[in-house]
Amino acid sequence: METIDGTVGRDKAAADLAAVAAAQRAVRDQPWPIWLYPANAVLLATMALTPMLSDAMKLMTCLPLAAVVFGLNYWVGLRIGTPFALPTSRGFLTAVVIAGLILIAAVLAGSLGAPNGIFPLLAVGVAVSYGIGSILHYRSTH
Repeated sequence: METIDGTVGRDKAAADLAAVAAAQRAVRDQPWPIWLYPANAVLLATMALTPMLSDAMKLMTCLPLAAVVFGLNYWVGLRIGTPFALPTSRGFLTAVVIAGLILIAAVLAGSLGAPNGIFPLLAVGVAVSYGIGSILHYRSTH
């Protein structure tokens, strides 16, 4: 309801803001195709294995993998109407951050000359963390 001076009243403004918040949550909580979860887990885990490659192959492998992860998620986001929306599931977001930190640890370990035996463990850590986040995201959207 508008007031005499043409501004929107407090109740109307609060209702409009609540509607916007509900619409944003609905967009951010769109369900993802089930195949996207394992695809992301495998791609991220594979990126954690790239430090095992020769110096010449590390960058030539990691960058295309990163491009595939971004491109695949962007393409799926376009198909479901949410190309840049982050899910609201805090559990999912936390698990993805942990997976990212493990991936960064793998890259750092590779640059420090860590033994190759550590990278499969880090890759499993990335996949498990992302997998747990996937379960949490799936449950929150279905």
